[in-house]
Amino acid sequence: MPLSKSDRQGILILSIVGALVVALLATVVGVMWARPALGADNCVYQDKRLLKRAATDQTVILVDQSEALTETHRRFALSFIKDYVADDARLPVRSRIALFTFSKLNFDSRDSPSLRPASDLCRPPSHGNELYENNRKITKGFYDRFLIPVTAALEQSLTTEVGERSPILETLQLVSRSQEIEDGGHKTLIVVSDMLQNTEPFSHYRERSTYDDFVRSGFARDVQADFRDWDIIVIYLRRYRDRRLQQAAHVDFWQRYFHDAGGKITRWAGVD
Repeated sequence: MPLSKSDRQGILILSIVGALVVALLATVVGVMWARPALGADNCVYQDKRLLKRAATDQTVILVDQSEALTETHRRFALSFIKDYVADDARLPVRSRIALFTFSKLNFDSRDSPSLRPASDLCRPPSHGNELYENNRKITKGFYDRFLIPVTAALEQSLTTEVGERSPILETLQLVSRSQEIEDGGHKTLIVVSDMLQNTEPFSHYRERSTYDDFVRSGFARDVQADFRDWDIIVIYLRRYRDRRLQQAAHVDFWQRYFHDAGGKITRWAGVD
């Protein structure tokens, strides 16, 4: 017995609905299957055993602990970096941010100088796809697994003072050559410092402390760094008692230094 027109229409509608359901399920399965291998650090790894991270953009924060920061210094640095890490445009999802601190202690060991990150995380998404993801859970994970721990580590780093020497040039060389900084992706360096180098080979507290003096001393070769293709942001902490040292010639020193090292200063933020 032939099917009526209404029966044929019903079968057609059921077939279309069935096809849509199958397509939707296939899409969900495909998304789940293609999901990258993620570590506890929120980073994407090349293998399921989480042995090697995939190449990504990287931001390195370098905090100078040779001298105490004022409350104004701390507030500015904390606010600037919190805004930076929460900005999708400046720190894309799954890009890495590593926080390092430095002082004389990094170079006091009889072994090779050491520089290990105080915090090392990748940025997870702060929101998800409303069709098949739990937006509230993803946002909570962004705060709990990224923004809060990064902020806590940063706050601690900004309140520690070691004193005496300030090996800025030595540390910059160490960062540019460090195996802690992975290959691939765009790199950004954020330096929080008064930028007053103070070690035995070279010091901005001495009379001959221009960039030309630095180059002529030969020490420039000893601490040569490679910041090719890096963007450089300097949070320049001005010291009231050292104001005579932090003049145009001092800023020129670092502009020439980063230029010769291949880096590009994208922001120089002076903070009183």
